[in-house]
Amino acid sequence: MRRPDTTLDPLVAEELERLDAALAGSADADPGLEALVRDVRAEAPEMTPAFRGALDDRVRAGFPRARRFAWRPSRTLLVPALGAAATLLIAVAVIGLAGGGGGPGGSGGTGKASSSAGTVSGAAPGAASAAPPVTRESAVPQKSAPVAPPLPLTGGASGRQVERAAQLTLTSAPADVQDVADGVIRTAGALGGYVETSQISSSDQGGGASLRLRVPSARLDDAIARLSELAHVGSLTRASTDITAPVVSATSRLGDARAERDALLRALGKATTDREIASLRERLRLNRSQIAALEGELAGLRRRANMATVDVTVEGTGPKAGAGTGGAWTPKDALHDALRVLEVAAGVTLVACAVLVPLALLAALGALAARGLRRRRRDAALDAA
Repeated sequence: MRRPDTTLDPLVAEELERLDAALAGSADADPGLEALVRDVRAEAPEMTPAFRGALDDRVRAGFPRARRFAWRPSRTLLVPALGAAATLLIAVAVIGLAGGGGGPGGSGGTGKASSSAGTVSGAAPGAASAAPPVTRESAVPQKSAPVAPPLPLTGGASGRQVERAAQLTLTSAPADVQDVADGVIRTAGALGGYVETSQISSSDQGGGASLRLRVPSARLDDAIARLSELAHVGSLTRASTDITAPVVSATSRLGDARAERDALLRALGKATTDREIASLRERLRLNRSQIAALEGELAGLRRRANMATVDVTVEGTGPKAGAGTGGAWTPKDALHDALRVLEVAAGVTLVACAVLVPLALLAALGALAARGLRRRRRDAALDAA
């Protein structure tokens, strides 16, 4: 009986080496495989004390083989079966962690970007109709594919994707420019956003600030309302842009690119000549670069739809924030001044403690040392007497 050919395909051997490097924690391991290994190990259940003890006993005994059955499978049958089972488990884990689902190219309604090669509905032109065998090329994430999971798209009841923006000008007293700018930064953080750029300058003679905020589009109105409470609103401009067409176009092109990748992988699995294999690998390389670029473009569009842009300008030329138009000293101003005095007093107290506490510790140590020295001298005098 002729023994089956167990020589691995060079591409499969390369993918196995990358997987082994990721499992061993090598410095040059694939980032996508490292993330997969971390996720799988994080989901692994902890061993119970009883199981750990039983495992230690088996290790000390050299893992004796159970003799429950008389028939033992041959190694030639066991090794391929274990290899197929391991490949299937890796494919299931990758698909489960990546969340590849419906929608073009597996991006789905969940909004997660999948870097692994999944099944695409509808075969590409020229693709074989029979189901191809599962290979490492289709089961393991590629180097060029890992990207951050994209944010879910936001839209109205019609499903339109809209980019929202606003420009706000606040006027305050020159001395309050820094306080107003700090309030703008705190407001962005409280709403789940962040400050993209900021430039602040303040002085007694004048000052100003320019900040660009990114806040969730659903909370843009709340952001404008909170920012308007910080100082007098000099001007307010709102803008919205429909970006549904670019989103649909990028999603469609990404689905086509992923379908082309699956067709190329199936063709590579059936290639027989070196020239054909080299040509398919070059096309796969170009296709992976195209998929990465489209995923980045789609992620940027989703970010524009989910995060609104708010440009805030603070001008130190207006009345003091919250003060009356007549410039009278109001109870609110008194409360602000009182809080400022308490802040200064607290700061002085902390500085004094920072200076006095080490000195007190040194004095206590010196007193203890002097007391010990006097006691030793007294004991020595008594012994001499």
